[in-house]
Amino acid sequence: MTSIKVSSHLDELAADMEKIATKAERVMLSTTREALKVGNMLAKDFARASSGRHGKLYPRSFSAELTFAGFGLIAGEYGPDAEMPQGGMSFEWGSRNQKPHLDLNRSADVIGGSFAREVGERIDGLFW
Repeated sequence: MTSIKVSSHLDELAADMEKIATKAERVMLSTTREALKVGNMLAKDFARASSGRHGKLYPRSFSAELTFAGFGLIAGEYGPDAEMPQGGMSFEWGSRNQKPHLDLNRSADVIGGSFAREVGERIDGLFW
């Protein structure tokens, strides 16, 4: 990783800011990709524990996808894919036949704080 030095000259500051702008997208892509992978893995683990025998294929339906929201915005989502076996069933939010499992909520509770902290540390690292 190249370091960026703090200087008192505006031309050096402008050059540093240019370096930060070009590196930020790459750094945030890898941070978001890692958080998606971990979040999806946690959600799968929760789904394995909550789905029981009747939903043995449900955890296998989980996937993660990195998307781009335009204007340089990076986004992603993970969870059951409705196209996969049992991916479109009502495990997550429940139905009249079963209570909600909330596997995605549980994984988001775990990953949310660490993702926000990691993003902050990565941004800070770009400047120092």
